[in-house]
Amino acid sequence: MIKVMIERVIIPGLEEEYENFSRRILQQAMHTPGYISGESLKDAAHPNHRFIFTRWQNETAWLKWKKSAERQDISANMAAMLAYEEKVTVLEHL
Repeated sequence: MIKVMIERVIIPGLEEEYENFSRRILQQAMHTPGYISGESLKDAAHPNHRFIFTRWQNETAWLKWKKSAERQDISANMAAMLAYEEKVTVLEHL
């Protein structure tokens, strides 16, 4: 099992639009083979700084989802709402 951490910084004023896209991505991911769970969190001190954590059966499942047309389409639209390019970190247990 792996965890994927995605960091995003939202442009001020676009939070609601971002939340709609973020929910769509997680809803799509839930139907992807290998997806286990996910959650979205925000930095308490910097509310436009978001963290998304997802759990996958393995890195192959994650990469298949990451490269899928569904995720690419939604991510392309979401990119205009971000102050910086999203940062993705794949984590594994010790």
